[in-house]
Amino acid sequence: MKYIAINELAHFQFHDAEIESIDFYDGCMMWKVGAVNATTANTQSKFEKDMCIKSAQITFEDIQIESIIFNGYQVYDHNRNLIESKEPITAKPSEYRGILRETLEGFCYIFSMQELPVIETNQYKVCFSIDGGAGMYDLTIGFSKSIVQWNEFDGEAWYEDEKWKKETKRTSTRSYGIAGSIFQKIKRSLRNKM
Repeated sequence: MKYIAINELAHFQFHDAEIESIDFYDGCMMWKVGAVNATTANTQSKFEKDMCIKSAQITFEDIQIESIIFNGYQVYDHNRNLIESKEPITAKPSEYRGILRETLEGFCYIFSMQELPVIETNQYKVCFSIDGGAGMYDLTIGFSKSIVQWNEFDGEAWYEDEKWKKETKRTSTRSYGIAGSIFQKIKRSLRNKM
């Protein structure tokens, strides 16, 4: 492929990227992803703005799935009374591959990626928040090397559009997009009513 970024997952923005396939081979896990964005800090980008990558391949070498934790939640009524709650559920290692297969049924989007501290040298650890056919969960993986490869950029990242920048300048929620903007508007509205 034309562009290859090694061990620089932090220089990509994964919000709203789609995982199209997940494969395992020779101790590696490979994802085909769409709509991932390369930041200006990415070694392969010479652009002044973050750029969208239509299709990329991400390979994690010496992969270890450390955990899959399904999100819990709490629902409250207008009087702040708890109506319903569900505790987070940690999957068993024997369930990991089945969950990843089920994740690809229908849609599969990444909400975020966070680098995590590691104790060992030559080892990386990240947590992806994923929503797919298996539900919403956090996937924590360890690996020795990440390789992101792609052939072309596909225009500016969605959040580089002026309509989002205007919104984010007022609310300072650039990384959260529409949901963050709506939350900020509700927060201001509630503050004004008090």
